[in-house]
Amino acid sequence: MTVSALMGLLGGIGLFLLGMSAMTNGLRQGAGSSLRGILARSTATRLRGLAAGFSITAIAQSSTAVTIATIGFVNAGLLNLPQAVWVVFGANLGTTSTSWLISLVGVNVRIDMLALPAIGIGAMLRLVARERKAGSLGEALAGFGLFFLGIVILKDTFGTLAETIDISRFIIPGFAGTLLFVVIGFIITQLTQSSSASIAIAITAASGGLFDLETAAALVIGANLGTTSTALIATIGATAAARRVALAHVIFNLIVATIAIIALPLLIALASALSDWTGADLDGARIAGIDIAAAIAIFHTLVKGIGILVIWPIATPLVRWLDARFRSEDEDLARPQHLDPTTSAVPDLAVGSIALELRRLGTIATGAARMMLADGADPRRVTRANGRFEAVDRLIGAIRSFIGRLQLTSMEPHLANALTHALRALQHYQRLASLAANVRPGDLERPGLPKAISDALIEYRDLVVAGLIAPVPDEPESGTGSAQADAERVESAYQRMKSALLVAAAQGAIDPMTLDRLVTAIDRLRRCGEHAAKARRRIMAIEKSLADGRGADSDPEALEAVAE
Repeated sequence: MTVSALMGLLGGIGLFLLGMSAMTNGLRQGAGSSLRGILARSTATRLRGLAAGFSITAIAQSSTAVTIATIGFVNAGLLNLPQAVWVVFGANLGTTSTSWLISLVGVNVRIDMLALPAIGIGAMLRLVARERKAGSLGEALAGFGLFFLGIVILKDTFGTLAETIDISRFIIPGFAGTLLFVVIGFIITQLTQSSSASIAIAITAASGGLFDLETAAALVIGANLGTTSTALIATIGATAAARRVALAHVIFNLIVATIAIIALPLLIALASALSDWTGADLDGARIAGIDIAAAIAIFHTLVKGIGILVIWPIATPLVRWLDARFRSEDEDLARPQHLDPTTSAVPDLAVGSIALELRRLGTIATGAARMMLADGADPRRVTRANGRFEAVDRLIGAIRSFIGRLQLTSMEPHLANALTHALRALQHYQRLASLAANVRPGDLERPGLPKAISDALIEYRDLVVAGLIAPVPDEPESGTGSAQADAERVESAYQRMKSALLVAAAQGAIDPMTLDRLVTAIDRLRRCGEHAAKARRRIMAIEKSLADGRGADSDPEALEAVAE
C-alpha cells in the first residue's frame, strides 16, 4: 500500500467518523427532547417499540446512541424491560439505513458538489446561531457533508488500490475466509467505535473492486457483532436493568450473525437477485452484472429482518429469562412479597396484605434513612442507601397500583377508610425517602462552629435517627415508645436546637449564611422523623380498622392516633 493510499484511507475514515459524530451530536441537541418524547411515549407495544427504535436510529444515524439512551430510560423508570428490548431491536434494524444511505447516495452519486456546500452552510449556521436549535442543525448539516466527503475519498482510495493490488491473493476461500473477514469487521468496529465506519469500508472497498460481495458481507457481519462491545462497556458499574438491556442487544446480534454465517451463500444469492430485479443501479459499480453497493445494503437488511422474525416468537420467554439475570438485593426488595392479585376479590384479605406490605416498606424506608443519616461520610454506605431509596420508590408504585385495582365502591366503609390511611402512609414514606436521599454528610458540619453547638447538632441528629424505627405490630398507641411520643421528642429537640442556633448567631458565633444552612438541615431532619412517625400511625389505624371492623374515623382514639 502506497503512502498516498494510506493517507487517503485514514483521511476518508477520519472524515466519515467526524461527520457521523457531528450529525449525531447536532441531531441529538437540535431534536433531543423530541426524540426523548417519542421514545418514552411510543413503546406501548412491541411493534411501536420496534418502529421507535428504527426511526430514531435512522434519524440520528447511531444505533449505539439509541441503545445507550434506552438504557438511561430504563434506569430512570420511563421504560420497562419488555419495552426497552424492542427499542434496541428496532435500533439494530435502523442501522440498515446507513447502508442504504451509503450505497444509494454516497457511492452511486458524485456528491462532492453537494458535500462541500453542506459543510460550509452548516459551519456558518453553527457559528452564527451557536446556542439556538439552528446552530445544532447546522452542525448536523456540516456533519452530513463531512460524512459523504469521507465516503467519496474512501471510494476513490479503494478504487486506486484495486488497480494496484490483487486482493484475491490474500483471501482464504471457504468458511475459514468468511470467519477471518468477520473478525476483521469486528476489529475495525472496535478501533473506530462505529459499525457504520466498518460498513462504509465494506461498501466502498467492494464498489472500488477491491474484493467481492461475499467478503464485504462477512465484514458487515463482523461490524454488527462489534456494536455489542460498546453496549457492554456502557454497562460497567451500571444497574442490573442496564445489563439486561445490553445482554438483549448482544443476544440479538449473535442470532443475526449466526444466521448470516450459516446461510451466507443463500443470502448473497438472494441479495444479488433482488439487486438485479429491483434495478437499484444509479451508475454504481457492477461486478458480474450486480450493483454490489445495493446488494450489500440488501444483504444487511435481509439479515437484520430475519433476526427480527426469529426473535419475535421467543421475545416473551427471552424477557423472562433476562429479568432473572443480574438480580440485585435492591430489586428483590422492590418486589412486593404480600400483594397477591388473587386476594383482590376478597377486600378483607387485600387490605390485610396491603398492611403487611406497608410494614415491610416502612422497614426498608426507615433503614435506608438511618443509613443515610448515620455518622461518617462512607461512600459505600451512601450508595447502598440510594439503592434502597430506589427500591422504596418502586415498591410504593407497586402498592399504589395494587390499591388502584381494588373496587372501592363495593367495599365496606371501614375497609375503604383503611385504604385512605394506606395511601397517606405511602405519601409519608415517599416524603421520608425524598428528604433523606437529599441529606449530605456535611450538612451539620461547618468549620468554626462553637463546640457546644457542634455537640448539640450531633446529639440532635442521633435523636432523630433513633426515632426512625420500622412499624411493629405491638407498637403502643400512646406513651413512651409510641410514634406520637417519638414525634414529640423530635419536635421538642428541633425547637431547642433552633433556639440555640439563633442565640449563637445573635452573639456573632455563627454567620448568617451558616445559620441559614444549619436551620435548613435540622428542619429536613425534623421532617424525616415527622413523616416516619405519621406513617407508623397510619399503619396502626389500618390495623385497628381491620381488627374491630369499623372505620378509624369513627373511633376517637384512632382519630387522635392519626391526627396530622
